[in-house]
Amino acid sequence: MTGKSVTGILFDFDGVLSSLMARIGWPYLWGLKKAKPDIKREVVLQTMNETLKAIISGEKVSPLYALMKFYEITNVRTLTPFQRLRFTISGAVMYYKSKMNIVPLPFVNEILTALLQEYKVGLVTSAERNVIERAKQKIPSLNNFDVIITRDDCNNAKPHPESILKGLKGLGLKPSDCIYIGDLPSDIVAAQRANVRSVSVLGEFGEHSMSRLKELNPTYIIPAIKDLPELLVEINKI
Repeated sequence: MTGKSVTGILFDFDGVLSSLMARIGWPYLWGLKKAKPDIKREVVLQTMNETLKAIISGEKVSPLYALMKFYEITNVRTLTPFQRLRFTISGAVMYYKSKMNIVPLPFVNEILTALLQEYKVGLVTSAERNVIERAKQKIPSLNNFDVIITRDDCNNAKPHPESILKGLKGLGLKPSDCIYIGDLPSDIVAAQRANVRSVSVLGEFGEHSMSRLKELNPTYIIPAIKDLPELLVEINKI
C-alpha cells in the first residue's frame, strides 16, 4: 500500500454503524439467562464474543442457520444438556425476532452525512441485503452510498477479501486510496488480504476483542465510530 491520503471509505455494518448488541447480542444473553438464570456474568462474556462473530461472519445460510450455530458453538461448560437445548431454541427464536432491529450507533448519521461530502463511501457487510434495506430507514445516509456489498452479493465470507474487492470496484478506486472500517478480526484480515488499510473500531465489545485485534495489527485502532473524523484528519496530514 503506497497511498497516504484517503479518498474512499468502506464501512462494515454491524458493530460499526449499527449496534451489534441490539441485533444479535441481546438474543444471546436472553437465551443464556432463560436457560440458566444464575449463570455468572464472566461466563457469559467469555463465550459471547466468539458466538457473535460466528453468527455474523457466516457464509450464505439456511433458515435454520442461527438454530444450528447457537447449538454448535455454545461452549458454556456449566450448562446441562437440557439447558443447552433450551438456550439454543430460546436464543435462535430471539435472534430471528431481533435481526431487523436496527439501532444506529451514536453520531453515525451525522458522521456519514459529513463524510459523503468529501469521500466516496461504500458498505461491505456480512449482513443480508434485506437487513440493509431496513437499515436505510434508520440510517438515511445509506441511500447515498456509492456502493453496497452484502452477504447476498458474495460467494465467500470475510475474512476472504472478495467483498472488499467488490467494494473497491464499485467505488472505482485502488486499494491504496481506501480504508476499511470494521470491528471483528475477520474484518481486519479481509482488509489486509485486499491490501487495504484497516481501521479497527473497538465499539461495544472492545474490552473482549482488544487483545486479538492488536495481534492482527490493524493499520489504525479507534474506540468508536465518532472518532473517525479526527483519524481522517491525521491520515490526510501525512
